[in-house]
Amino acid sequence: MAKRSYKFTAKKHTKQGMASSALALLALILLVLGLLLSFRMAGKAGAAAGLVGFASMAASFAGFVFGVRGFHEEDVYYFFSQIGVVLNGILFILWVLIFVAGM
Repeated sequence: MAKRSYKFTAKKHTKQGMASSALALLALILLVLGLLLSFRMAGKAGAAAGLVGFASMAASFAGFVFGVRGFHEEDVYYFFSQIGVVLNGILFILWVLIFVAGM
């Protein structure tokens, strides 16, 4: 019979890490929305697509900052901070590449 082990702890997830992950999801949704808007209007979406793209880029940057701040908390789980930093970092780099390619 397998030995069961239970782990009881008072650790919680970081609030800043959860905010970081939520901002990553928001940035991803805005990225898809902006790209769909631009493709449907055949590249003539104008300021609407630019605003959505800028909001996505700002959300990914803010999410990255929140994720890094979440690593400074003690005696907590860092799962959401790790997810948020990775996703927001990838999304921010993707947006930088999109803007550079568009210049």
